[in-house]
Amino acid sequence: MQPVTVIFAPGVDAALVEIIDHVDVDSIPTVLDFLENIQMRLVETLSSFPEAGAVFQREIRMFPVDGYVFLYEHHAAMQEVHVLDLIAPGQNWR
Repeated sequence: MQPVTVIFAPGVDAALVEIIDHVDVDSIPTVLDFLENIQMRLVETLSSFPEAGAVFQREIRMFPVDGYVFLYEHHAAMQEVHVLDLIAPGQNWR
């Protein structure tokens, strides 16, 4: 199977920036490394196994990484995964 392309929605990028906005300035490098690691693990997994996440609602799947939950859709015909949202630990989202 050919790897699929993983595309992050602008809202996911905004959620990552919001996480950074809530940490002490001295902690920003550590948080950036942590968030980069989460993204890298997500991309590595979903590019090879696009249906690895549990079904959440209809075509939307969810994939947890270190307490964060990513919501995404797999578009098999386009060989793409669209990451739609990021839910941080402690957020009430269900």
